[in-house]
Amino acid sequence: MKRFVVFMMAMLFLLLGCSSPSSIPDLSLDDPRFEGYEPEKSLYYNPESGIKFRVSPMIEATYLAVEMTNRTNDFTNYQKDTPYIETGKERFEEFGDHEFVKLLSSMMSRGYTYDAIPSSIYHFNEDFKLRDDIEINEFTMKRSGGLDNIEKLMAYLKAFRMDSDFDSYFMENKEDYIKMMDTGHHMLTSYKVEEVVEDFYGKPIQNSIITVTPHAKNAYGVSIDLKTGSLEVLPTLGVYDDEEIFINVLVHEISHTYVNPLTAQQGEILAETESLYEPIEKVMSNQAYTTWETTVNEHIVRANTAIMLRDILGETAYKNALARDRERGFEYIDQVVESVSHYIENRDRYPAFKDYHPELMKVFLELN
Repeated sequence: MKRFVVFMMAMLFLLLGCSSPSSIPDLSLDDPRFEGYEPEKSLYYNPESGIKFRVSPMIEATYLAVEMTNRTNDFTNYQKDTPYIETGKERFEEFGDHEFVKLLSSMMSRGYTYDAIPSSIYHFNEDFKLRDDIEINEFTMKRSGGLDNIEKLMAYLKAFRMDSDFDSYFMENKEDYIKMMDTGHHMLTSYKVEEVVEDFYGKPIQNSIITVTPHAKNAYGVSIDLKTGSLEVLPTLGVYDDEEIFINVLVHEISHTYVNPLTAQQGEILAETESLYEPIEKVMSNQAYTTWETTVNEHIVRANTAIMLRDILGETAYKNALARDRERGFEYIDQVVESVSHYIENRDRYPAFKDYHPELMKVFLELN
């Protein structure tokens, strides 16, 4: 009997200590507690190029809270903890039990990770209102627990920023953010990255804003569908001192916005070749590529990126990129590169990448 009582007390302790989205009270974005609060807006670095840079307080506050949860949001292969990240965690340590941090941690334990975090936030404007110019991404909403849950998270993000005076901290770091964006823009323009990407895909980069994320250790190629039919390209990434890594990540994330929609149209080939995923499933899933479609996109994007790096930085960067991809278990990368090279050599027949993508997918049929 005594053992049973101890067991029940332990279980009760665990249950009380584990918050879930439903256990955290609802909070409206229009709650009276927000009266008079005017949130700071993003800092923009507005060059002449079509690719713009910004640092967003919505994204930064969220990624800081991600670090405060001590949960991994993956990927950590781009940068490790930095003095800036550690300083932020120390500065806001007393808010570690804030409802926003608790709700975020609970959602992350249920699959709200990777690109779902920035993608869901981009559904809202900087006044925390759901945007009326976008098509809601149902896949993102599903991973987020539904629109109601995201609106609840946004309300607590608003409360976290107000309660902790995060916006003052954000503005204190304004000069550092501007330096980061200036560094990124310098690399972007000096190597003519925009021109190379547009020429490779045969389509201009439109509505592209790079969100620089000093508090994050990851990078994602997020995009939002606008009701006008165009795409808002919104990669999130850090600015690294290593030019080769920065340009690799940038080209990689922008490439996803071109490649992913095309692959999504190839459901029949994806279904027919899904057995190719089995021998590499473990190594791919360990890197968050948990479906065959995602894995196909990664192979194509990495092949395209390596080839563009050759034009931007030279042969060594091309070889380095492919060597890293082989080492990370991208079993079919060489065959995909060979096919993409055929596209490059026959641009008269294939003016844009979208014209060649169906041919490229046949590589997986041949491998199968």
